[in-house]
Amino acid sequence: MMTPAMLRNELERVLESSVRSIWGETIPDDFRAVVTGANDLQFGDLSCQAAMRLAGIVKDNPRSIAGKITEALDVSIEGISAVSIDGPGFLNFRLNEGYLTSTSFKLASGGLQLLLPDTGAGREALVEFVSSNPTGPLTVGHCRQAVLGETISSLLEVSGWKVSREYYFNDSGRQMALLGESLAVRYLSAEGGEAAIPDGGYHGSYIIEWAADLKAEYGTGLKWESDRDTFIRFAEEKAIKMIRSDLSLLGIEFDRYFSESELIPGAVMDAVEKLSAITVDGSSLVYQSDSGKLWVRFTALGRPEDRVMIRDDGTYTYRMPDIAYHLDKFSRNYDLMVDIFGADHLDTSRDVTAALECLLGKEDVREKLKVVIHQFVTLVKDGRKVKMSTRSGEFVTLRELINDVGSSDVTKYLFLTRRAEAHMDFDLDLARKQSSENPVYYVQYAHARIAGILRAAGEAGISSPHEFSSSIAELLEGEYERELMRLLESVPVNVTAAAEEMEPHRLTEILADLAAGFHRFYQHVRVVDTDNMDISAARLMLCKACRRCIRDLLGILGVNAPDRM
Repeated sequence: MMTPAMLRNELERVLESSVRSIWGETIPDDFRAVVTGANDLQFGDLSCQAAMRLAGIVKDNPRSIAGKITEALDVSIEGISAVSIDGPGFLNFRLNEGYLTSTSFKLASGGLQLLLPDTGAGREALVEFVSSNPTGPLTVGHCRQAVLGETISSLLEVSGWKVSREYYFNDSGRQMALLGESLAVRYLSAEGGEAAIPDGGYHGSYIIEWAADLKAEYGTGLKWESDRDTFIRFAEEKAIKMIRSDLSLLGIEFDRYFSESELIPGAVMDAVEKLSAITVDGSSLVYQSDSGKLWVRFTALGRPEDRVMIRDDGTYTYRMPDIAYHLDKFSRNYDLMVDIFGADHLDTSRDVTAALECLLGKEDVREKLKVVIHQFVTLVKDGRKVKMSTRSGEFVTLRELINDVGSSDVTKYLFLTRRAEAHMDFDLDLARKQSSENPVYYVQYAHARIAGILRAAGEAGISSPHEFSSSIAELLEGEYERELMRLLESVPVNVTAAAEEMEPHRLTEILADLAAGFHRFYQHVRVVDTDNMDISAARLMLCKACRRCIRDLLGILGVNAPDRM
């Protein structure tokens, strides 16, 4: 079965073979004849810019090069009907109608998964995301990261990877002590005691609720210093429960919650010893300052400044447990590890990666560890940045955002309409609209419209073909049928590219194109026509292919595909 990925791979192989047969050793070993979708469809469906790339190598003009490649090219590739040279030297290829129709039929009958290459091949991947400290509810920024992480995980899964989702949380150190003390203040205040929230502590009203729960469970006799561990442990358990509840609103479940305390002190001190044993340019990678702080010479690893790893009071800064945590990840023998962080973790992530490359080798780390950095989120209403009222008075929570929008589907989808590294303006007015102006409703409406067409066809006694035959292609010769089939053929390739690049925003772009392509098709052709049953059946097959693609893509995003709206 020739899939879109196989066709492109074969075409690239044949092109490269032709190039090497003409120019031989002149061609570099790493030369690739990359085939992409054509920018101008009047010239073809697929395109290759090899001739332009070769001009400087073989000292000839691109059109002449393209002509020589074409003469040597074996065009007897299944799915290709014609090759042409256009513009300054583009090699353009036209897909034949039989291949396009059979691809659409496969999508209609078997769905998207049938045509996706098994790039993961059962290998194991670990995706770490959210990883917010267990100190309170998740925020809007965490919501974006949660959606990104879950969708990247799903993309890897449909590509054949066996994915584990992991949440790493800091349950030790100063932040947890501040959380426990903040809880103690609220607990003791309820008993008539007087105390102030410590500097850097937590003021959210959820702490007051936790204090009431603590009193109900333990009574009124707890004291901060003597019962310090009880306050901290109770607050941590409440925070994790709250975080799990927030994530459930997005349909996200983690396979493991990995706590920092599992690494302290053993794994962290082991990592310190490993770094201390390394010398760079004759100097130890780890050194101690006069104040007693332990530093890592990150400047020797190409980073802009050295960093404190252990403070003079013996506590660790974030980087040291993070290094130990990643060493633990590598020890679990995953084939791929994906970290998803906010932009505020960029420097930390790069320092950790530099340390890992020093400890484990650059090649292994760069092959297995991938870091996705996302930018921040701004809530916008009436074209202006706004602050929503919150229960905590400090930040907008994930739960409040979903409640305000009224739909987790819309929330998830809109977060994926921008690439991760781009700042996100989340338009509340747009999110609340239940019309085609809202991108997710536009796509969902296309799915619902197709479901309605299938119902109407069933009532008229029309069904799509159960088996593929070449005669179907002869019934789909119109401009809009071909445009839709060509769009459908590109979907598996574009989904694979989204997975390989870990860019889930591409899925919303594919969905927008599919919905628009289907609407154009529907506006110009009559699908349910009892006077032309055979043509109707063939067009109905295209409708089913669109529906399966839209449903499968929305499924990767964790968004519903309604049959009625």
